[in-house]
Amino acid sequence: MSGDFYSTYRSYLERYMYEGATEGVLLEAYQDLPRCLDGSEVQAASILDVHTRALREVMGIKRDSDSVQWIYIARATEFLAQILIVIDTFLLQLNERIERDHLTGLYNRLALYRLLPQMIEEAQEQGKPLVVAMLDLDDFKRINDQFGHQAGDEALRFVAGLIKRILRSDDVAFRLGGEEFVIVLPATDFAKARIPLERILSQIAAEKILPGVEGLTVSIGVAGYAGRGSVDPDELIRQADEAMYRAKELGKNRVVFAKGDDGE
Repeated sequence: MSGDFYSTYRSYLERYMYEGATEGVLLEAYQDLPRCLDGSEVQAASILDVHTRALREVMGIKRDSDSVQWIYIARATEFLAQILIVIDTFLLQLNERIERDHLTGLYNRLALYRLLPQMIEEAQEQGKPLVVAMLDLDDFKRINDQFGHQAGDEALRFVAGLIKRILRSDDVAFRLGGEEFVIVLPATDFAKARIPLERILSQIAAEKILPGVEGLTVSIGVAGYAGRGSVDPDELIRQADEAMYRAKELGKNRVVFAKGDDGE
């Protein structure tokens, strides 16, 4: 834990204990302490160690009767509880920033490999199907080459926004990287999955995304889990990716289901 965080924490702890546990001190600490942290330092054990050390030093500065010291200890404990609430919020915000794609606002690859196993586990527990779809923009390099990377970024943002508008609240979309996206559709079989995926396909092809940019299409590969037995998340992604490349080989701008699936 950095010296800046420790000295700042001790200063606020001492003020809170000996200035009557005022809300003003807490509000200052709320704003100031997170600025002294980085992600590697935000661990409960480290915070508790800082609190214990600071409390010992602060209590050594002013020694009163035992009963008075217990008042101070109670205040110090309350202070720690309040600060840990703020740090929990900081952790959530940090995690959200780490798992979001800065360009599109969708979840990123890191989030996919955290959330997909959880969604598969829920599907297994509920005995419900789940679909994983891999989307890749066709001939996307042409847009970057002809119109520049800024135009390419605008196209990616447009596609991400369109995907979010079409999906249900329980569906989750990810930008895997480059022009590749992944969509996970829980409680969905292949027949039901085809409806939103075909809508995404047709609306991307129909929209004029940018002036001078025409004919943007997407190829979509689909794999599924029936809700029974176990399945490796990586295997589902691999199957969807393989089906997506088959869509490219078949002429692009189409939805193709993984071999053996009855959605084709």
